[in-house]
Amino acid sequence: MLNHIWTLLVAVGILWGVTASLIKVQTGESITKTVNGKEVTEFVRYKTTEEKVKALSEAGNKFTKEAFNSVALEYDDPATGKKRSGAVGIAFGFIGIMALWLGFMRIAEASGLIALLARAISPLFRLIFPSIPRDHPASGAILMNFAANMLGLDNAATPLGIKAMKELQSLNGQKDTASNAMIMFICLNVSSLVILPASIIGYRVQANSQRPTDFWIPMLIATTIGTLSAFIMCKVIERFTKDTPPAPPETATGEEAA
Repeated sequence: MLNHIWTLLVAVGILWGVTASLIKVQTGESITKTVNGKEVTEFVRYKTTEEKVKALSEAGNKFTKEAFNSVALEYDDPATGKKRSGAVGIAFGFIGIMALWLGFMRIAEASGLIALLARAISPLFRLIFPSIPRDHPASGAILMNFAANMLGLDNAATPLGIKAMKELQSLNGQKDTASNAMIMFICLNVSSLVILPASIIGYRVQANSQRPTDFWIPMLIATTIGTLSAFIMCKVIERFTKDTPPAPPETATGEEAA
């Protein structure tokens, strides 16, 4: 499914780029030039076929260059003249963080720390997810997903979120309909409270920001309000909707029935 979504996004991006280029060729475009040390913007129309073909070719070259830059290890930013990291460069920068966090997840799971933490916060879980049995694997998966999101490790949170949804589905007796617990988890996940936005701080450090943490307080306030709003709305809607039936005991053991 994700492959189809990414393919669609790539196709939309290419279509948008081609359409925008054709419109500029037909209607003209604003071009900024530096004249005597000053930036001058002028509107240019392409009248002859030769001018239109040349403009379309230049737009295609620019589009292709920007596409390659976006996925490159490193490239020169034409606006600032500084080195910037493309998608590959950013990914390399996060290998250490991802390896450390996912390694910690494996250690916590093998040592029983996840189960211990799940039991420790079970009163809070009973309030948020009353339909999840005590000590069920879903509690640990949800806990670790929330922890990763609170630390701003979105990429690490993704596999944990998928695992949590799988565990919640094992408790769902109506497989084609999301349960209240699944809806609550998705809403809290999307509106997640972020205490330490490590990923964004990392992006800003890579971009040579002088104050990479200045946004932290506004983000903390915004995500807190968003999470509380999502929780309250879900609880209100739950009062007016019927939850899905629980799965039979033999299938609600942490693995979805085949």
